[in-house]
Amino acid sequence: MHEDNWILILDFDSTIITSESLDLLSELALEEDKDKESKLQKIKQLTEQGMNGIIPFQDSLDQRLQSIEITKKDVQLLNEMLIGLITPSFIENRKWLMENSDKVYIFSGGFKEIILPVAEKFKIKSNQVFANNFIYTEKGVVSGVDKKNPFSRSGGKVEKARELNLKGEIIMVGDGNTDAEMKNLGQHVKFIAFTENVCRGSVIKKADIVAESFNDVINLIQHL
Repeated sequence: MHEDNWILILDFDSTIITSESLDLLSELALEEDKDKESKLQKIKQLTEQGMNGIIPFQDSLDQRLQSIEITKKDVQLLNEMLIGLITPSFIENRKWLMENSDKVYIFSGGFKEIILPVAEKFKIKSNQVFANNFIYTEKGVVSGVDKKNPFSRSGGKVEKARELNLKGEIIMVGDGNTDAEMKNLGQHVKFIAFTENVCRGSVIKKADIVAESFNDVINLIQHL
């Protein structure tokens, strides 16, 4: 295949970073809460249900946001933390990602303002990062997400890819059900289940290839 004829789309949570950013944000927001442990358990359960496709992604997201009060300060703290939580094989391959950044997109059910500082480390342009947007109250507390944004619901990644009309072979790399849905775009999409951080059987079943690290992703691209 002609070397310019591919587009790489990366998930963010548990792919570029080692954890789920909304779970981490919940920990920060619940720091002082006496029911912290039981609330965090519930949030993690909702994350898993959404990732495995047991409940619709939008339900998982709404229920998680409703159970915590997130402030702008929590978001800033998380942004500082995340630079230290980048997946090891992404750090190892930073040079490759920077060299190919014009062909790398991030599609995430996470939040754009949390993703952008990490994307910058790899020279991935902000107009190639697509994710959810928080809506804040006047007091700087998250009141929800922008429901007009396709990433707030199941099938949103597919919707955005169609809208962008991406050409060539699309390689989608991620760990969740919303990433696997990208195969609905057609034959020109390869879905790689990324297992360096988390391994979900239901997602692996839908994968064309399983990547244990980002090295496996580069290897596939080089052999297209």
